[in-house]
Amino acid sequence: MLWAAVPMIIGMIILILIRWRFNVLAMGEEEAKALGVETGKLRVIIVVCCTMITASAVSISGTIGWVGLVIPHIGRALVGPDHKKLLPVCLLIGAIFLLLIDDIARVAASVEIPIGILTAIVGIPFFIFLLQRGGRGWA
Repeated sequence: MLWAAVPMIIGMIILILIRWRFNVLAMGEEEAKALGVETGKLRVIIVVCCTMITASAVSISGTIGWVGLVIPHIGRALVGPDHKKLLPVCLLIGAIFLLLIDDIARVAASVEIPIGILTAIVGIPFFIFLLQRGGRGWA
């Protein structure tokens, strides 16, 4: 676990430290550049950190679908689009969500249900809801 925890912690710390720049990047490339943010470098940092976190998590737990789709939208519904609040809230909600799903997977049947199936049972209706909502935003 330690080998996977190190890149996860490094990636999370970096993302938390630069999360205010996500809001600037959300305004658009030209506006972000005008405000002094190096968008190309920032995008590379975000992709590398997210890849480190995801690869480390998958190396321990296997693939868990739908979490990356469901949790950010729930977090955005709760705290709005400000990444300063959104990133920590998504980390917390994601952890709680997976703990609950894992508990259900272990208790629901005599055999342990794969966690990916249960996340899909939650994710698919949520995805359909998002598609029906169309372009309307949370905030």
